[in-house]
Amino acid sequence: MIHFLHGRIEIKEPNRVILNISNVGMECAISLHTYDKLPSEGSVCHLLTYLHVREDVLQLYGFSEEKERSMFHKLISLSGIGPKQAINILSGIRYDRLMEYILKGDVASVKQAPGVGEKTARRIILELKEKISDDEVSEISGIPADSPLSSNINDAILALESLGYKKSQVQALLSKHIKPGETLGTEEIIRRFLSFQNKSQAT
Repeated sequence: MIHFLHGRIEIKEPNRVILNISNVGMECAISLHTYDKLPSEGSVCHLLTYLHVREDVLQLYGFSEEKERSMFHKLISLSGIGPKQAINILSGIRYDRLMEYILKGDVASVKQAPGVGEKTARRIILELKEKISDDEVSEISGIPADSPLSSNINDAILALESLGYKKSQVQALLSKHIKPGETLGTEEIIRRFLSFQNKSQAT
């Protein structure tokens, strides 16, 4: 596996970049997010990569951030979504926004990605909710994973799971209704979740 490339940018376009590495031109398909993050042509850059191997094709995909590559891996783990469609999805929706939409179950927003219909959007949400880590949730919510509030949230999630709620369902609702600076105990977090859950079901 080719984990990363480090070289001078010879060509930079919205969907691809060619790096000069020891006088060898290496082409990577990229998202618009990575395109925006890369320096100008002639500059040296470090690009994380994924190598897609098929009988007739060797295609490199490049990423400016590990978090984007992680979401790319999540997408291609789904049946029917290949690397080309995954990179197109990440061009249409930034990886962090896509993660937020998945946690919230926001089908309409996921459908905004190129080539994604309602059926595919629902499958992305259903299958990837449980693959988003606690650290990734913390990044979206702005609550550090090692903070007392985060610890109390994790305890509340465990308690709510024992009541039959799904972890992703709890995370999505709490991320909308708990602010990073709040001081909340586990019981208050559970009460807040149940209150907003009941309101959402009533509307």
